[in-house]
Amino acid sequence: PASEKRLAPLRNQRAAALPGHSLVVYDPDLDLVTDLAVCEDAYESERTGVLPLLDSARPGQLWMADRHFCTRTILQSLQQGRADFIVRQDARHPRIVHEGPWHDRGRVETGQVLEQDIRLDEGQAPWRRIELRLDRPTESGESVLWLWSNLPATIDARQIADLYRRRWRIKGMFQRLESVLQSEIRSLGHPRAALLGFAVAVLACNLLAMLKRSVEQAHREQFPEGWEASPYHLAVQVRSRYEGMLVALPVEHWPTWADGSASTLAQRLLELARHIKPGQVATSKRGPKVKKTREWVDSAAARAHVSTARVIEASKGKRP
Repeated sequence: PASEKRLAPLRNQRAAALPGHSLVVYDPDLDLVTDLAVCEDAYESERTGVLPLLDSARPGQLWMADRHFCTRTILQSLQQGRADFIVRQDARHPRIVHEGPWHDRGRVETGQVLEQDIRLDEGQAPWRRIELRLDRPTESGESVLWLWSNLPATIDARQIADLYRRRWRIKGMFQRLESVLQSEIRSLGHPRAALLGFAVAVLACNLLAMLKRSVEQAHREQFPEGWEASPYHLAVQVRSRYEGMLVALPVEHWPTWADGSASTLAQRLLELARHIKPGQVATSKRGPKVKKTREWVDSAAARAHVSTARVIEASKGKRP
């Protein structure tokens, strides 16, 4: 978001000052950010900024992205890396030279699924275009979604539609970055400072995800199903106890794990996680949302004001 205008060149600017943006590769199975690219220029195209990240595409990976990344260059880069992809079709999608007939593939929870083969070039191996006809339109009023994929035919079209529906989980990761780790520091106006702060928060988010998984695994026998640790409560515990720990155990007495194996570190994390009381870090499951009708009031009533002291005094004589 926009930053404070502490930098001298920004003080005469009326417009909001954007210190840049970032692109991340998120693995929902591991709950980790596996790669990151930062862009100092807030106006730099994400389609250009994502290209260096595609070099890490490998066989056996499935990359999912929204319609903004449905370009010939991006999709062919993933194909050359022998990685699979599911990308939502853009309104100005790459030009298709061949479209096969549509085939009905059945239903999913949200609507009807159809499929056809497409090619961008004559000699290219066919890709798949999945059409999802929604029973209920999206918030933006769209009733049909198109997805492009190069997954093999052994993967059912309905499974592709369901996989893309779960892409929203990356939003949960960004929400934790902002609310739990305060990754967006408005006082950091210089692009490099703001992006460094964000990158440090991403690293902390990965560490928090590892601690979360360790706590859940350590108490799996006691809570076999349905129990989940809260990143927020874990972060609160770390924040509240860290300074006291430094007093009781200075840094020079900390054990080093640089030369240890991953399995040794994992066993040590599980051993420590068993001392945590699960009830102190458990998530609080939210109940179903109660649908509220929007109440409209007269404009004069909306602009009116009251004295809090008088309202409290008047309520004392009323029985509940």
